[in-house]
Amino acid sequence: MEKDSEQEAIIPIFPLPSTVFYPGTFLPLHIFEPRYREMTADALKGKRKIGMALLKPNWEESYFQRPELFSIGCVGSIEKEILHPDGRYNFTLIGLSRFRIVREVEGKLYRLAEIDLLEEQNEQVIDDTPNVIRDGLIESYREFISLIPESNSLKEEPNWRTLDEKLSQFVDRFAYRLDLSLEQKQTFLEELDVLRRVDFLHSFLKMKIDLVHLSKVRNANPNSARWN
Repeated sequence: MEKDSEQEAIIPIFPLPSTVFYPGTFLPLHIFEPRYREMTADALKGKRKIGMALLKPNWEESYFQRPELFSIGCVGSIEKEILHPDGRYNFTLIGLSRFRIVREVEGKLYRLAEIDLLEEQNEQVIDDTPNVIRDGLIESYREFISLIPESNSLKEEPNWRTLDEKLSQFVDRFAYRLDLSLEQKQTFLEELDVLRRVDFLHSFLKMKIDLVHLSKVRNANPNSARWN
């Protein structure tokens, strides 16, 4: 997605309290509030783009007005939309790019904002040849899932050989399937350096691995004084 050379990029903003969206990922949405039905209809008549942004804490106090947003979000493209007879929509949003809100724009029931699209730092092109960074993340993930129960949904490995052409796409897809906290997800979204995002994921997986080992030691020695 690129800015028009003669006009700033102005897109609808869909704020949610518990959803952080990444480029290259897929987000199914059900739209039922009147203002967001209008947002969807306008987007479908235009460039089919919607920006997802996380609401800041205490959003409940002013949800139907304009609660504060985090300024970094992800813009996506509407695909596979379904319009129901009562005006509700279902569609899938495909993540395109990180963005920063420059300013909000008045004029609609829903929120509009002028945005700057953000460039990835330390990007790499990846293909079918070995890539040390990508393969290192896969190894860390395999070490982690080797320790968790068979019933855990993370146990099933995804198809690592996707059509991703950039390291950032692989890294974002990788993070999207992990059980990061909401704060961690937003921090990850705001990090533009791909290699720092990789370091974060390695640290997160190491923490999870250490916790599994610690749990096994504790279960093997339930009466140990160390747990008092």
